[in-house]
Amino acid sequence: MKKGLLSIFLFIGLLIVLLVYSQDPVDVADPKSIGGITNIQEKQRGAHVFSTVDTTNAHMFRKMNLEWVAFVPWGFQDQIDSPEVTHHNGDSTYIKQHNEHWVRKITEAREAGFKVFFKPHVWIDRPADGKWRSDIFPKNDADWEQWQETYRNFILRYAQVAEQAQAEMFCVGVEFTRLALEKPDFWRELIAEIREVYSGKLTYGANWYEEYETIPFWDALDYIGIQAYFPLTDHEYPSAIAISEGWNTYLPTLDSLHKKFDRPILFTEMGYKSTSDGAMKPWEWMDNPYHPEYHYSLETQANSYLAFFNTIWNKEWFAGVHIWQLRSDFQLDPEKQNKDFTPQGKPAESIIAKGFQN
Repeated sequence: MKKGLLSIFLFIGLLIVLLVYSQDPVDVADPKSIGGITNIQEKQRGAHVFSTVDTTNAHMFRKMNLEWVAFVPWGFQDQIDSPEVTHHNGDSTYIKQHNEHWVRKITEAREAGFKVFFKPHVWIDRPADGKWRSDIFPKNDADWEQWQETYRNFILRYAQVAEQAQAEMFCVGVEFTRLALEKPDFWRELIAEIREVYSGKLTYGANWYEEYETIPFWDALDYIGIQAYFPLTDHEYPSAIAISEGWNTYLPTLDSLHKKFDRPILFTEMGYKSTSDGAMKPWEWMDNPYHPEYHYSLETQANSYLAFFNTIWNKEWFAGVHIWQLRSDFQLDPEKQNKDFTPQGKPAESIIAKGFQN
């Protein structure tokens, strides 16, 4: 009798353990493991796509359950303290033709069934070592006045293009850390000007590092936008569970920011390289994705996306993500190990498709 009772108690205890541990994120990059995702009907399922999206290639993106595409027009400045943002050569015919190109590109994507996020970036042609877009800051008041005027011209131009093509969302700026934190009045005034010419939703793409959590003008926008290249682990080849635990560092701040401004949080950009350290420093760019110094790891990339869907995607305050990056002319070369950000032709593609699935 005692042995029978003991067996029953052991059996019940085993069931309890199995039930508890079955709720944890899985430790392998298996798209079938993604579950418990709720309240996602309005979340943005997007990706930055380079080259054209239209009815001839829409199937490439529908198989990933994408509903949004992000397009990036570029502005340029020479160095971080240059006083001018350039975006055309002054030829009115060129400007007209280039604007028409973007209107056509956005229209074709929308006719293919996608919503469009139009997201202008500024590229620095000759940055000093270790400097990039977040360090942009003019030298003096005169240069600041010129920078304001040229950036305003740049961003209003593309806001008008977005309005003409009926793009659903527009980004007023990307990763201007110093300017965003030290010149908030400029951004409030600029956002008001943009709303006069553009009727869609607005966001700003704040850097994940020492910017997004202290920006004061989120209340002037529709979404809190984050370039979400958060470091999530301190070692190579991490499991999905280890990466999921890394997200716990940022959850309190994200939740607090949402409550403070009463705005949903949108990852305006997020991506992972196919390298063993892809979740350690996701923001690091690679000039040569085939360079032997990087350790190829499809599993790390897949685990990074799996952790995202198991940890962030189902938060009520989370509005969606725009993955970096896809190409409509992508071709798989099985003889080469492409270690770049693209998930196309890799296990991560299935993880994303499952995570985006209704």
